[in-house]
Amino acid sequence: MKGYYFPDLMRASILLCFVVFFLLSGCQKEESSVPAERLFGQTWYNTFQQKEGDFFIFKPEPQLNAGWRYDNFRLEADGQFQEEGLGPADGVESRPGVWTREGANKYRIRFLDGTRPGYLLEVKLLDKQTLQARRVY
Repeated sequence: MKGYYFPDLMRASILLCFVVFFLLSGCQKEESSVPAERLFGQTWYNTFQQKEGDFFIFKPEPQLNAGWRYDNFRLEADGQFQEEGLGPADGVESRPGVWTREGANKYRIRFLDGTRPGYLLEVKLLDKQTLQARRVY
């Protein structure tokens, strides 16, 4: 009887190990959302410091070393969006729009000016005064 019981126990243990392995390998860490109180209602200025994956560092105050390059955005909790960038005459150009959420930390940007193409804005919080963001066109 012992010869019959041990192989069944081994097979069951091996099968259990495979099941646990496949379940764990399918688990993915879910991205946590950037807290709204830090992201919304705040103008984020591009520092032009690029990180991996086309992400740029943004701060809540303009950087003096950025010179004539203007680049910032602002998301409001009510779905309004405001972007400022370099205009045709090297001045600040204001670009109003709206946003909708497309997953954790991803926002679909649509401009009120129908001729300007929108994009997907992906943000990552670094700390209270810094975030990373990238635009996917």
